[in-house]
Amino acid sequence: MSAQDLRQVAFHRPPPGQPGYDEQQVDDFLDRVENTLLGRDDVSEQDVRLMRFRAARPGYHAAEVDVFMDLVAETLRSTPQRRQAVAPASGAHATSTGMRPAPRLTPQDVRGVRFHKPRPGNRGYHEGEIDAFLERIERTLAGHDTLTAAEVQDAEFSFAPPGRVGYDEDDVDTFLDLVVVTLERTPTPPVRPRPGVGSRPLTARDVRTVEFGKPPRGRRGYQESQVDKFLDRIERTLLGQDDLSAEDIREVRFSRPLLGRRGYDEGEVDAFLARVEKQLGDGPPRPRAIPPITSWEQLRLLKIPMAGADRRGYRTSQVDRTLEEIGIALDGMIGASSEEVAKTRFALALLEGQGYDRAYVDELMPLLVAELRRRGR
Repeated sequence: MSAQDLRQVAFHRPPPGQPGYDEQQVDDFLDRVENTLLGRDDVSEQDVRLMRFRAARPGYHAAEVDVFMDLVAETLRSTPQRRQAVAPASGAHATSTGMRPAPRLTPQDVRGVRFHKPRPGNRGYHEGEIDAFLERIERTLAGHDTLTAAEVQDAEFSFAPPGRVGYDEDDVDTFLDLVVVTLERTPTPPVRPRPGVGSRPLTARDVRTVEFGKPPRGRRGYQESQVDKFLDRIERTLLGQDDLSAEDIREVRFSRPLLGRRGYDEGEVDAFLARVEKQLGDGPPRPRAIPPITSWEQLRLLKIPMAGADRRGYRTSQVDRTLEEIGIALDGMIGASSEEVAKTRFALALLEGQGYDRAYVDELMPLLVAELRRRGR
């Protein structure tokens, strides 16, 4: 995990009726962690594990924050990730956007990495297979082998034999993400071809039993719980118990999982939803138009498309924060001024396929500036 990852993370609201964590307190603490990764503060693993946040309504989703703090603690404890995180920024891109160049692991980092045992109930990856693969990675970084980033992304491992436990899958996958970034001078995650639309109409049982794979290493995919809930609605629609339309299918957007986790392969999910959309028969996709925005409520309901698989979008956390300030201003409170919004510039997401679609955001912001000016703000 890097300082850029901390700036990019965004948490959901808690379920209705449940308190969350105080947003300002969480943000302030993450600012300290970010400064630590940049060598400007000294937050330790123990500080993270002992931190307790105040309850607030609505606040940030407590479970999501807790999981992310576990990842932060592991980062502060991990030697290779910790060393690469405090490396100073360099190069023209780092100067212009505040981003570091991609972390570069060394053969010594690979030789020294250690993985946790899996959580109870999980067998984890087969240790022998992982150790052998790490040896190839170490030799590649030393110039004695020829593994590519694509081969690391596509590598698959067996589970530990019954009765035994191996290496924690999330630990291994997170480390291999760093390997991929190291091997790629210019990140270009492969895009899986979308399978053709099937001829047989889908049934509710097809929807209930569909399974999606994990995305390639270096990509996070779609958040599983959101996809599953939407599939439940599709199943009910096919049973006549809901009323989703083809347009609803086309307009749906899913969040990314928490950093360090991988959800469903977005290519497989998109291909399946294309079949559903065609079956519901709402015709070909229509261009998205931005509706007039005159209130914070309308702004919250706006669905901003995510960046394409081959593009880096704007960081969602920065865009969301700016839109919140604009929404506050639209509702007559202090918020952001039209001049401040006009000068706003967003940094790009860390990898392709992440962040909000830049063209859509670039079209949206002038409309919001014009509305603020119309109100004399």
